[in-house]
Amino acid sequence: PEAGHCGIPTLDETVQFAIDHDVALLLDVKGGRFAKQFSGALKSLRERYPEYRNFAVISFYSDVLYTVRKEHPDVVIGFTRRHDHAQNIALLAGYTSYPVQLLMFTLDRLYDFLTYYFLVPWLRVDMLESRKDDVSESYIRDVKPLPVLVWTVNDPIEKQFFKHHGCAVMTDRIDEN
Repeated sequence: PEAGHCGIPTLDETVQFAIDHDVALLLDVKGGRFAKQFSGALKSLRERYPEYRNFAVISFYSDVLYTVRKEHPDVVIGFTRRHDHAQNIALLAGYTSYPVQLLMFTLDRLYDFLTYYFLVPWLRVDMLESRKDDVSESYIRDVKPLPVLVWTVNDPIEKQFFKHHGCAVMTDRIDEN
């Protein structure tokens, strides 16, 4: 490439990089309505690279994880946690009154409860993924035995904290351990 310019790699180039460097490839599916389309693309990818089996699919969307689990039972799946999602949406929409925020807080706790005690076991999720600012020692303890994948951790002290507590970390920095 031109000096100072870096192109976005194709999916095939990314898989080849993962193979060459013996790293897992996390496929983060952002749209629930694409579950079947994504599953077909994953099937095609696995057929093109039969020697590579280090895929993991992560998503906010249960229908994506359900489809992947059903059609690719050997692929690792991870549910991405949305901490205080209802509260944040209400705040962004300008609903700041105490009754609305209390209702949103209650909905968020109900969402957490249903996620961990119904959705995660039903989907047979292999890991939970969460933003670093939403992960605490009590959260890690509460979701055991599921592994927690924390993003985006670039600070060495934060990396050490999460690794000490048995979490995997995603980082933007590959030059550090």
